[in-house]
Amino acid sequence: MSEIQSAKALIRTFVDDLDAAASGEATRAAFREYSADGLAYRGVHPFNVLTHADSVADHVWSPLKAAMPLLQRRRDIFLGGHNNLPGQSGLWVVEMGNLLGDFTQEWLGIPATERATYLPYVSFYRIENDRIIEIVEFLDILAAVTQAGLNPWLQDHSGGFMMSPGPRTHDGLLDGPQDAAATEKTFALTHEMLADLAKSYTSPADHIRRYWHEDMNWFGPTGIGASLGFAGYRRGHTDPFEHKLDTVDILNEEVTAAEGNFSAVMWWPCLRMRNTGDYMGIPANDALAEMRVVDVYRREGDKLAENWIFIDMLHFLKDQGVDVLANLQNVT
Repeated sequence: MSEIQSAKALIRTFVDDLDAAASGEATRAAFREYSADGLAYRGVHPFNVLTHADSVADHVWSPLKAAMPLLQRRRDIFLGGHNNLPGQSGLWVVEMGNLLGDFTQEWLGIPATERATYLPYVSFYRIENDRIIEIVEFLDILAAVTQAGLNPWLQDHSGGFMMSPGPRTHDGLLDGPQDAAATEKTFALTHEMLADLAKSYTSPADHIRRYWHEDMNWFGPTGIGASLGFAGYRRGHTDPFEHKLDTVDILNEEVTAAEGNFSAVMWWPCLRMRNTGDYMGIPANDALAEMRVVDVYRREGDKLAENWIFIDMLHFLKDQGVDVLANLQNVT
């Protein structure tokens, strides 16, 4: 078994054990079994940076499991690869999908809805010596806030609010080896598109036509929403993003993994921006707000066909003085 396939097998087993574990000591045991000493974790606000398996279990996963004792993992994309392709660079496994839970107890100050609730997620696992040494994990907590009826900016979504589906081609679970030429083509296209985008961090029509299929799917995080096709993409994302935000800093991607027709890119942080146009319904302000971002792509032929985007919205809003979770205490 190749190094990449071995790493993917490790994560499949870890996730199975984690999903089967009850909140508390069993969840701790699952993390201890597969993680290296001093596991490094970077998550969305309020988790942010954690160290050691027990800390991740106690702060992230056990509270979620206690709030949603019936929690189903709906994995849509699963891939592995070395950062930026060379075999000697960091080996990462990436999983993306939705957690579907029966929300029966309060979580992070969000009151239980007593209803099925979906939580979009993407997890990057770095593997060394058959152990997980680092996890970067984005949970779309604002999606749970919204389903609880407590998102005051829902009417300001420029795209559609929905549970993003998996790939249109239903082929995102790359459990076996993938064609090396396809992997290289996906990586090259992803890298070329991002390099062109970073020249001005705008998406003019020629950029979109050059890199994207006309009937593209763009699935943004809660706070932005989903858009379809060139016209929908401009209306639902790029126009509000480019006209209501001023980009102050653009940073290079930290991890780019590709396998087969899929790729995943993680920035921590990605952009530092100022909200100059009431973006997302938040009043314009002078704060320098940081975006942490993950993008997952599907290539079809010579162009990109689908994009799933995760942004740490709670962190972005907190940088602007809006503490979503703290504010819940005033409305519940």
